Amino acid sequence: MQRSRGPGDTAEMQNLGGKIAVVTGSASGLGRAMAERLAAEDMTVVVADNRLDAAETAASAIVGRGRRAVAMPVDVTKRESVVDLADRIDAELGGVSVLVNNAGVGAPSPYLEAEEQGWRWVMDVNLFGVLYGVQTFVPRMLASGGEGHVVNTASFGGVIGPMCFPGNRMEGGTAAPTSSGPMKSYMVSKHAVVALTEGLGGELRDTQVGVSVLCPSHHVNTGIYANWAQFRPAEYGGPMTAEAPELELAAHERQVEGGKDPAELAARVVRAIRERHFYIFTHAENRWIVERRFEQILAGFDDAASFGESSFDD
Repeated sequence: MQRSRGPGDTAEMQNLGGKIAVVTGSASGLGRAMAERLAAEDMTVVVADNRLDAAETAASAIVGRGRRAVAMPVDVTKRESVVDLADRIDAELGGVSVLVNNAGVGAPSPYLEAEEQGWRWVMDVNLFGVLYGVQTFVPRMLASGGEGHVVNTASFGGVIGPMCFPGNRMEGGTAAPTSSGPMKSYMVSKHAVVALTEGLGGELRDTQVGVSVLCPSHHVNTGIYANWAQFRPAEYGGPMTAEAPELELAAHERQVEGGKDPAELAARVVRAIRERHFYIFTHAENRWIVERRFEQILAGFDDAASFGESSFDD
């Protein structure tokens, strides 16, 4: 019988060896780094990706190091594909103990123009892909009666906002709207992933399944921007043009200031799984950016507190 835990009493998932992990979007980048690290913890890792050839390459590299890994295809934008993945893992390997909903994409989708395909792609992968993973795997993890853990990859962009509203005020003027870069729909989707994971964590806090939301900042050599541009499916507009902001970012990825090795992120994730950390950040030096955002939010409460009965018109 599961023991009910009190405040401050957490169950730590120390023994990962021999268990099954599945990492979506793990043919490259941060997903591959996490798959490699989980395999190094003596887990059997399912490298799940919509690019099966790349997933097979990643899995073969893990096997070549004497670890256990298998490649399986998945399209996280389709619930039935995620269910097929879970059914195959159950049948061939046994139930999943660690689920990493990592697949993610971005597109230069504007706020003020009637563009839809890029927005749909980003939300289908980044938000619904996580939701389908949670709804498919977590009930099975709970039903197994064993320890488990879910890691949902959001972004540092999922906890920050524009730092241009000091004192809860927007400056007026006659200037044209300014571009906020190519990450608009990406940041919207990642805020949603953070909110989804916070809610999920609340539901699972007294169970044997832990939950983490991964909010990484910059990492080097992930290929993330080039992959987004090159592999966007036809139903969402097809590959991006050479002028796409993602391709411009890809050219500078190696030189991103503060960029860290994906292997370090993977080590942080394993620690979070073991110790049941909820928020996983990778760049402690960026704390001030989150603080600034909440200063702006709290300034809105100051305005609310200043609105008394005398503020009503007679």
